[in-house]
Amino acid sequence: MNHTIARIRRREPGSKYRKILSGETIYTLPDDLTPHVAYSPTHNLDEDCWFGIENFSQEAFCLGILQPVFVSAEYDTLLSRDEADKIDFIFSYQDENNLPVFYFQNITKSQLQYKRFIRLGDDYTFNDNSRNITINSIPDAIYIPSSDIMYFKRLSAVSGIFDGISELYREATQEETANFLENDFISLQDDFSADKVKQANRKRIAMAVDTIRRFDDAQRTAVFGCIRDYCPGLIAEDGAFNISNEQELKFLLYGIEQRFYTTPDGRERRIANSIIPINGDAN
Repeated sequence: MNHTIARIRRREPGSKYRKILSGETIYTLPDDLTPHVAYSPTHNLDEDCWFGIENFSQEAFCLGILQPVFVSAEYDTLLSRDEADKIDFIFSYQDENNLPVFYFQNITKSQLQYKRFIRLGDDYTFNDNSRNITINSIPDAIYIPSSDIMYFKRLSAVSGIFDGISELYREATQEETANFLENDFISLQDDFSADKVKQANRKRIAMAVDTIRRFDDAQRTAVFGCIRDYCPGLIAEDGAFNISNEQELKFLLYGIEQRFYTTPDGRERRIANSIIPINGDAN
């Protein structure tokens, strides 16, 4: 049987989960879950694609309710009217062709507003003070235990559900940013410093640090050579890269992630907006 359950905010000991519905199908399993894309902050999803985290039950941010066998009887306490304002998220446990699937939706304040409405149907009724939960047509996250994959489209939407998942998109700290700018391949100009690096480039720096750490000497030489080829305006007299503003830093970070490319006809140089690694046969 299908069950819809809410997690509420509470400081007192005891379960934070409350039953809302049973026997109702709230969401429909999308047809476009596979093949999924491994999460990367450099990738902008196409409309018909999903990010997927494999072996999700092994992640530190996986919820405890997903790890053992789900027993609906453990969530029999009904959501009270007084607890409606405290809902963090809801999940729907549904049977999909004899396989269990969990659907998650983050609940914002705008989705829990009191509204006046007239219910249409065989019996028209007016309600002056109704409390409703708006159900999105597409859930924020989908977890399929049989494959142990969690699917999502926006990290910001699931960060309030899976505590710690935002580490997948972390920013470099002030110290990490300063250390990166002190690398011998960077020559800071015009008093540019870590204090002037904004959020977007801090996220790129966090990735770049990990990327450079994986380079061997040959790859490092090839990547930096490519940056010099595509961004000759960054080259300093000693061969380092002049960085005097956020834009120049962004181009350097794009180069480290190997996002520069030339069209096959050789007529246009471009920056890849998104990256999907292709291993072996793309088909």
